[in-house]
Formats: sequence, structure tokens, C-alpha cells
Amino acid sequence: MLTDYIRKAAKIIFWAFFTWIFSRIFLFQTFLIPTASMQPTLVEGDRIFVNKLAYGPRIPITPLSLPSGNMYVDWQLPYMRLPGFSEVQRNDVIVFNYPMDDDLPVDHRKGYVKRCVAIPGDTLSIRDGIVKIASAFMLTPAHAPASDCVDPVQPFYDSSAYSPNFFPNSSFIKWNPDHFGPLYIPAAGASIVLNRNNILLYKRIIEQYEHNTLRTSNDSVFINEHYRVTYTFKMDYYFAMGDNRNNSLDSRFWGFVPEDHLIGKASYILTSSSPGRKWSGIQ
Repeated sequence: MLTDYIRKAAKIIFWAFFTWIFSRIFLFQTFLIPTASMQPTLVEGDRIFVNKLAYGPRIPITPLSLPSGNMYVDWQLPYMRLPGFSEVQRNDVIVFNYPMDDDLPVDHRKGYVKRCVAIPGDTLSIRDGIVKIASAFMLTPAHAPASDCVDPVQPFYDSSAYSPNFFPNSSFIKWNPDHFGPLYIPAAGASIVLNRNNILLYKRIIEQYEHNTLRTSNDSVFINEHYRVTYTFKMDYYFAMGDNRNNSLDSRFWGFVPEDHLIGKASYILTSSSPGRKWSGIQ
């Protein structure tokens, strides 16, 4: 009798664990808001529901690992994502892995939650603190052949309030929180003309996110040791900002959110220290 009881208990534990793992990977997870960067939409201590079906669940990139913590075998699979109900829209509140955690696999990087203010194909500018979005440069496989090139607008420079903390973290492009861009947000299949300014803006994408080697010699650009005058992006990218923009470490500081870093859409507030917010939708 005791053996049967142990066997039944083991089955219950196994299937409960399997259900939890499956749900966390493919359906949803919860996320605790650690800072005030998304106030007033989300406040510190809110626990939110992250819908992974919205943009399609990401297949685990590091399959031999625990879903939480940094216990994993350093072996990664290629990025794959199942179909979702929708694509990321402007003003969606998105949850993603922090792109700058280079020492960790993508799916083990710290979780961030911000508002998506620009989607692939947009050109973003900030003037006097006001965000402006133009989509005239949108080029995706559905709209134009990959051989067509985006030649972004000449970047704006504001040396009066330049800080190296802001993307692209270079003294050659002097941006700040209130004067930023124009910056083209890359779309998969779109190409850019390579020049000195573009290399500063898209160097991290080319090297870190899309795994190429890049070097320059005088005015020439070499990617994987081949001379190139254009570059075609492999993934979609996003630009994310906190609603509390004076107190948010976001894309203005570190640049783009790659598609393979997306975890899901922030949909509901599950618990909150503020009254009347429990189970409220996130807009």
C-alpha cells in the first residue's frame, strides 16, 4: 500500500511539474516589477501576467537549463518562435530579456518591461522630449525586395547636452534624452547603406545579435572579411522606453530590442500594493 501511495504521489508531482514547465515555456509567466521606470502604468512591486501566446512562444534557446535562475548547460539552439496571435504593436507593453547581458544566453538574461514606442521599419526622433515616429522607410519582404536599401536621415547632433551614456555611446553622435535620432528601427529583410554613422548605430546588431565579424579600414566596411556597401538585417528590432521617462534605463541608453529577446506581452496586473489595480488590464 505504501508503495502504491508513493507511486501515485510521484506521478502527481511529475505531471504538476511538467504542466508548470509547459505553461511557463509556451503559455505565460509572471513578472515582478522591480523599479519605478513604468510609473504610473506599473508601480514597483506589481506582479504582472505575461502572455507568451500574443507574439508566439519562443522555443527555449538553452534547452538544458532550469526555467528560473542561471543553472544551465552552455549549449544553445537556433532561435525559433511559434506563431502568435499578433505582432508587436506600437504602445504595447512588452517583456524582454535585457540585450546587454552578453555573458548569459539570451533566454537567461534579466527580464525587462518597457513600452514599445517604435516597431521595425519606423524612424524615431525625439525633439524637445517629444517622440516622433515616421514609417516612410518601412521595407520588409512583404513590401519590397531585400535589395532595396534604407538610407537613414542624417543623425541629429546636440553637443550642448551630450552624454556618453546615451546610445550609440559615441562622441561622434551626440544624443541625449530630449534630442535623439533620427534612428531607423531595423526590419528583417531591409537593407541599409553602410557609412561611418551607420556603423556606429548598427555595429552591435551586426556583431552581437546577428553574429558577424565586422571591421573598418579607412572608409571601407568588411563583414565576415568581405567588403560590403550594404547590410541586410536578419531579424526585426524594436525601440522601448519606460513610461516614467526621466527615471528609465531603456533603448535611449542601450539601443535596440532584438526579436529573439522578446518574452511576451504584459497583459494584466495580478497583484499590487496599490488599491484597485488587481486583475486590471495593462494599457
